[in-house]
Amino acid sequence: MHKLLNEYEKPSKQHFKILFMSWAGWVFDFYDLILYTFLMIPIKAELGLTDVEVSLVLGASLAATAIGGVIFGVLSDKFGRKTVLQWTILTYSIGTFLCGFSYGVVMLLIFRIITGLGVGGEWGTGQTYIGETFPA
Repeated sequence: MHKLLNEYEKPSKQHFKILFMSWAGWVFDFYDLILYTFLMIPIKAELGLTDVEVSLVLGASLAATAIGGVIFGVLSDKFGRKTVLQWTILTYSIGTFLCGFSYGVVMLLIFRIITGLGVGGEWGTGQTYIGETFPA
């Protein structure tokens, strides 16, 4: 038998805090990805990159999101969602910060991969954290 809507547990302030923090991480993830897309032309000009190098950096960053999802997913099972969510946000923040200091394609590639690892980890960990803590 199904419960009536008024019989379900209502979300608490803690639930909404978790939702907001996960949402904020997600917003910054997408902001980073979209910002890089808009800045590809100035970055290309500043660093003297070719179209292939720009595509490689973008593709590697996106591929790293899949790897980050797996790595941080396993870590979140072991250390907890909240802790690993903080690690993912720190990882992509450091990667994004370091991108500003890149002076060539190799450095930019490495820093964008670090960013991608954090972004991918945040997507899965944040969504799982919400799903596991919110009342059904």
